[in-house]
Amino acid sequence: MIIGHVGVAFAAKWRWPRLPLGALLAATFAPDLLRACLALTGMPWQRSNPYSHGFPWSAILAVGAGILAWRILRDRTAGVVVFGLVVAHIALDMVSGNKQLWANGPAGIDLGSFEQLELVIEAALLLTGWTLMRRLTRPRWATHWSVPTLLLAVQTITLAGSISQRPYDIRCLSYPISPCTNRSVITKRWVTTPFW
Repeated sequence: MIIGHVGVAFAAKWRWPRLPLGALLAATFAPDLLRACLALTGMPWQRSNPYSHGFPWSAILAVGAGILAWRILRDRTAGVVVFGLVVAHIALDMVSGNKQLWANGPAGIDLGSFEQLELVIEAALLLTGWTLMRRLTRPRWATHWSVPTLLLAVQTITLAGSISQRPYDIRCLSYPISPCTNRSVITKRWVTTPFW
């Protein structure tokens, strides 16, 4: 999940307009940012998931980010909101991914394996958050219609790239929701090579 997290940050900006949007976006992506930092140290991506998205490390990250926001912004509300956004990231990833919440613990429901459905849900989160935030006058750049359009375009291109990398038998827009049959535009197999 990517643009869905942005939608949650936009909704938080609408609810708490005095908080900087940059801080809210950083908070909503804090687990992913931590995973990227761990990857820079040479830790494999999958091995870093328990430290960035699993309990108790994600709870420690949420508390740490909340305290940091409280101290930097000198606002207890900012600390609580940032804490909540980090926790919300973990909750949304439990819906979209299959990461385990802790070692040998429950795993996410992996809605991400149904990429088309995940795109619809993420688009709904993004557009809801953006529509709410658009009621504000600032930040003006984020309330422009081009922001959700660009984010949706990038996510759609990502989906198309993922579909193009599938084996030919399952390279259609409808898979895995329904099989590829070449009977309609949605179930027609893509005769293309992976474009990334």
